[in-house]
Amino acid sequence: MSLHEKLAQVHAAIRQPVKDSVNPHFNSSFASLNECNRVVSDVVRQVGDCDYWQRAVYNSDANCWEMQTVFAADGAEMVLSSHPFRDSDNPQKSASASTYARRYSLVSAFNLAAEDDDGNAAKPQNSATDAAKQRMWAAIKRWAELHGRTPQSVLEGVRKRPEWSETPAFFEAVAQEFEDDLNG
Repeated sequence: MSLHEKLAQVHAAIRQPVKDSVNPHFNSSFASLNECNRVVSDVVRQVGDCDYWQRAVYNSDANCWEMQTVFAADGAEMVLSSHPFRDSDNPQKSASASTYARRYSLVSAFNLAAEDDDGNAAKPQNSATDAAKQRMWAAIKRWAELHGRTPQSVLEGVRKRPEWSETPAFFEAVAQEFEDDLNG
């Protein structure tokens, strides 16, 4: 049986994961990486003569790591999903980014209904946060273009600030800083 036929069998047999974890900050539920892996592993064993794994590959063009979910059967393998993530000087942030990338790559590869919004919908200030974040991103993009930098590298620098927070006030302050610099 071909790789594509095996993959079709796996997809047909997938049962959706249980949302077994809770984000305590926003009281939102989600299916953990362990639960997603359990669901896929059970089906792969059930179908037989196939396997899957995940690997981190550095993408030099994008200057980031990608977590790939690979499926193999009949002597062939195929990358089903690739989710980018950035490494950090902080080991906890690196581990967290890698774990999220593993989970989202697995969810995407096997069409699992396990994605959550990291509690964003539960934030009462969500629309204010989104608007402030968009203003900050627009200012960073304009500043980066003017200074010959990539917006992503500028944003990474902002994220490393000790006062970083996911609040409208922080995003507005950063946007104002970049706008002031642009306006000279």
